[in-house]
Amino acid sequence: MYKTKNNATCSYYLVILIFKRMSKSSGGIGVLIYFAIVIFLLVGEIKCIVKAVRCNWEPVGKAEIIYTASACCGAGCIVGWIHIEDK
Repeated sequence: MYKTKNNATCSYYLVILIFKRMSKSSGGIGVLIYFAIVIFLLVGEIKCIVKAVRCNWEPVGKAEIIYTASACCGAGCIVGWIHIEDK
């Protein structure tokens, strides 16, 4: 991990380092793939939040719990793309 001047770890510097390495080693394709993956994950997280809000909350069931927990802990990037039946 990279450290800032106040010895706090900062993921921002790590992301910049990965971005620079990808742009040097593979040209524009590496950067394009990187941004495509980031956009894919962000869209999944947004879909998870929307599904959690639109669930039928009267009888709290499996879908409500999974979508809400996933949106809170970051697993919504993947769970947002999965359809869970809401009763």
